[in-house]
Amino acid sequence: MRFFLMFSFIFTLLLSGCSSANKQQNADQAKSERFTKSAVCPMRDNEDKWRKQSVSKMRETRKIPSVDFEFDSIILDPSAYLVLDKIAEIMTTNRTYKLIVEGNTDQVGSDEYNDNLSKQRANAIKSYLVSRGVYGDSITTYGHGKRRPLVYDDSPEGRACNRRVEFTLTTRHWATVY
Repeated sequence: MRFFLMFSFIFTLLLSGCSSANKQQNADQAKSERFTKSAVCPMRDNEDKWRKQSVSKMRETRKIPSVDFEFDSIILDPSAYLVLDKIAEIMTTNRTYKLIVEGNTDQVGSDEYNDNLSKQRANAIKSYLVSRGVYGDSITTYGHGKRRPLVYDDSPEGRACNRRVEFTLTTRHWATVY
């Protein structure tokens, strides 16, 4: 009988732990969706559709979702690799494409620090794409720092909306682009 009671108690604890893990996972998912679908950042609503599009559709529309970064970080988020692998496939199957990679930061920190951080973010993207076989000269990077915010909102969501790297896919010659 004691064994049965102890087993029941342990089983109940395990089930409640699984429930807590699921609740945490759902909360994390809702939090990540809030950053791209919230009223704070409505201009990024389409990016969820763009992430799901096929490589051929991405090539056709040239709609590439931005890649997000955590605060004060140049480490790529795991979800970024799905987008970057699609970009690499586009770039390696047709060498006429050129990619403009533009890094941005939130408004926390000095102009000099954010300029450097945004350039490092863009270069991290370029390094990954080159490691996937993309010709390095077909990618140019820019760091805009905090000069090009999507929203002027100092909330955590607003700052997260501004920490991004954006992409422009073109076939134009570099001299006509910038």
